[in-house]
Amino acid sequence: MMMTTTSSTTPAKRIFIVGTRPIHTHTCIAGNHTWDCNSPYCEEMKVDCPDHGGFEPVVQGREPWRGR
Repeated sequence: MMMTTTSSTTPAKRIFIVGTRPIHTHTCIAGNHTWDCNSPYCEEMKVDCPDHGGFEPVVQGREPWRGR
């Protein structure tokens, strides 16, 4: 589930946290910022976020290789 939050002073920010799994922080090289994720399948922490051409995080329980 991706959510977008907005306010009058900040741009929209997508959130890549689903459920209560522990969170880790990635560094987006193209966007020069960090982004939080809790996918158990991440192997690289320096990777572009989906907004800058990176892949969407895989959500546990919705793995595409399991037909979900």
